[in-house]
Amino acid sequence: MKHTGICMISLLGGMIVGSALAMLLTPQSGPELRTKIKEWAEEEVEKAKTKAEKLQQQIKSQIEEARCHCESKEA
Repeated sequence: MKHTGICMISLLGGMIVGSALAMLLTPQSGPELRTKIKEWAEEEVEKAKTKAEKLQQQIKSQIEEARCHCESKEA
């Protein structure tokens, strides 16, 4: 399980680095390129925030489910 997480993070990091390099190596003017990179970075940050919020909700749900399960066993 730990290895899967490490692999996923490595894959994501490689994709980000590859995307950034591709943008930097394309023939565009400096201001166009900076604007494009900024927009791309903002989109990726939003995606990451959305995924983090979903994950947080899933964790809260699982914690609540575990609490209910424990409370029903105690009663």
